[in-house]
Amino acid sequence: MVLLAVVTAAALYVWAEDRREQKNEAILEDIDRFGYVLGRIIDFYVDEIGSEELIDSAIRGMLKELDPHSVYLNKQQWENLMIDTRGEFGGLGITISIRDDFPTVISPIEDTPAYRLGIQAGDRIVEIEKESTNGWSSDEAVSKLRGPPGTQVNITIAREGLEDSLYFAITRDVITVPSITFWDTIEEVGYIRVSRFAERTARDLDEIVTELEKEGVKGLILDLRSNPGGLLDAAREVSELFLERDKLIVYTEGRITSNNQKFRSRSRKVHDGYPIVILVNGASASASEIVAGALQDWDKAIIIGQPTFGKGSVQTVFKVGDEGALKLTTMKYYTPSGRSIHRDELDEDVEQESQREVEEFYTHGGRIVYGGGGITPDWEIELPEFTDLQRQLELKLIFFSFAVHYSAYHNVDEDFEVTDEVLTEFIDFVKEKDVEVKKEDWDEENIEYAKLGIKREIFRKMFGARGAFMATLRKDEEINEVLNMFVQAPSLTEMFAYVEQQKHEKAE
Repeated sequence: MVLLAVVTAAALYVWAEDRREQKNEAILEDIDRFGYVLGRIIDFYVDEIGSEELIDSAIRGMLKELDPHSVYLNKQQWENLMIDTRGEFGGLGITISIRDDFPTVISPIEDTPAYRLGIQAGDRIVEIEKESTNGWSSDEAVSKLRGPPGTQVNITIAREGLEDSLYFAITRDVITVPSITFWDTIEEVGYIRVSRFAERTARDLDEIVTELEKEGVKGLILDLRSNPGGLLDAAREVSELFLERDKLIVYTEGRITSNNQKFRSRSRKVHDGYPIVILVNGASASASEIVAGALQDWDKAIIIGQPTFGKGSVQTVFKVGDEGALKLTTMKYYTPSGRSIHRDELDEDVEQESQREVEEFYTHGGRIVYGGGGITPDWEIELPEFTDLQRQLELKLIFFSFAVHYSAYHNVDEDFEVTDEVLTEFIDFVKEKDVEVKKEDWDEENIEYAKLGIKREIFRKMFGARGAFMATLRKDEEINEVLNMFVQAPSLTEMFAYVEQQKHEKAE
């Protein structure tokens, strides 16, 4: 029997080696075929074309056959990826977008060169180093504005309400992009908005939660809505702030089994003793889903909102020469209960989201949670649909444009409210823009929405991203639902029961 096992193992080894050689030979034949076609194009195509352009197109063509997250990154995209993971870069400290064919400041970041020099939201950057920026893309402008810390860039700004242009010689500095954009205490409940997962996220979150605990908060809301994710390590570190040591947070599985990993908490200090709510929506993805899934599976938090995006695949980045990189999907994420976070594309025959196959899983405490891709909240809150007018006002940045215009001709402070006079001025402003609106569109629902949008953008212009939360948080429907739940069900156990009651009442 031993001899038979040895012979069988040897035969399998020879068979595997033979298969490997056959596979390699097939790959070499395909590469030869590709090289032949490339050579014929370069030598005989009617117009002269460079090999670099052809190779880039071929690479992107190959990747189109894979999933949407496997992509080729050029030098600029690679640098942007590194900025996203590190959360810092050399620059001025402004968020920009294209408005009326010019790069326009959406918001300066606090305590940065641009902020200290008084650059404001709505400022149009009309020249960079005396070159007109008319018609530039955001990427073109960003590439000129960023640079090594300590270097200088000259810009010319047009500001509404001023006849003359403003000239700034700005020395670039290290810009740290905050991943936690707002936090506050609302009715004895701590609220923290986490907008992305970067290297410092867990450290910053730990400090904020510790401060809120000193204030004696009775619960915590982690707002991960529209958080696109970020670093896996950051997701693990955030999760273990609320999990005891050696708890499984997430695991990966891929074709190469030797690369599969399990990530466990290494906590020494755990924040607990009060209920935690995590808010998610359809734009919560990747690292957001890892955190939500881990805390849900261990019954450490209640998840509220809408089903998440379902970006549960792992991308490995391979550097390609000095100018680019390949970001390739190599594994998928699974929550501690075994749910795949990744949401596969629907088959052509499956038209409705509700037709997906939904599998039941169980949390550590025995509660039922659902698979099928993404994280299904414990309590799904349906939000009202945008009206046609609301959609136009948001997509065309009308609230932002009005805030820039209004602030140029009126003194505003933190006591600003949208009065009837302000609303009338806004409605007149909308008439001058490319917005399809009728008199009857200004019903009570759209008027209330407009008031909130105006205040949001006025406060964003005055106080940056923090201002938008200051203006809107107390009007947020989901936040108010959660705050009411904290009153009705002050413990996590009571919250689980409260949510089940809400589901039962909805079913009836």
